[in-house]
Amino acid sequence: MSSPLRIGVLAEARYLIQNQPTGLSNELINQGHDVSLIDPQKEFYRMGDDDWFAGLDVIVGRGRSWALLGLLGWAERSGTLTINRQSAIAAVHNKAQMSIALAGSGLPIPETYFATIEQLAQSIPAENYPIILKPIFGDNSRGLLVVNSPAEMAATDWPEPVALAQRYFKTDGYDLKLYGIGDQIWAVRKVSPFNATAEMDKSKEGLALATPELEDLGRRCGQLFGLDLFGVDCIETDTGVLIIEINDYPNYTNVPAANERLAEYVVAQTQKL
Repeated sequence: MSSPLRIGVLAEARYLIQNQPTGLSNELINQGHDVSLIDPQKEFYRMGDDDWFAGLDVIVGRGRSWALLGLLGWAERSGTLTINRQSAIAAVHNKAQMSIALAGSGLPIPETYFATIEQLAQSIPAENYPIILKPIFGDNSRGLLVVNSPAEMAATDWPEPVALAQRYFKTDGYDLKLYGIGDQIWAVRKVSPFNATAEMDKSKEGLALATPELEDLGRRCGQLFGLDLFGVDCIETDTGVLIIEINDYPNYTNVPAANERLAEYVVAQTQKL
């Protein structure tokens, strides 16, 4: 192995009980690298004082808080390599910005709208219901609401000035997730948080066939936003696979040897410098 690297793992506390970034951190330590865990909300930072990231070869970030995004941008301004970059995380955190980019790129997405609740109730055709409402800065499925008719939409008490509204499709109870590490793509089927029933057979979850078409779809999503580590939430419909949204640095559930693959990628990117 080449000389050990100094790697900062910048992660919100809520993620430290999940598979990632703990799995990556442990694997990097096992490989002999020096890993520093940085909680963006546990330290005191003075503008202009770069000591908190001095000497790090790379910072791997997991989270979307303003504190984390601010620290990533700070490190990047001083030339430190970051995975993912602050701009890439911010682009998919803002669901309106993400949807505009997806639609503009020609990637397949459900019909999607952006407006106030009143405008949505007046403008979305009745035949396009049900509709799922999403907060612009939603996270981990928080704040999602399925609306079944224009009248129900008009009566909705939405907590934000505007909402992202997307046509909602019933499925077989499973969603398709594309996981990306650089150009490598894996397909995984997972029980849907909305279409699942008590009778769902969770044994059907797991690694699925990543066809050339799915691999191309995943790569195009990562490249569109400049993401190194990402997940693409999809649904399978009668007309084909549709992209629901994209997330930065997921848990890589059911991806074989995910920790090793993540560590390999981080080290390789650092050695390119």
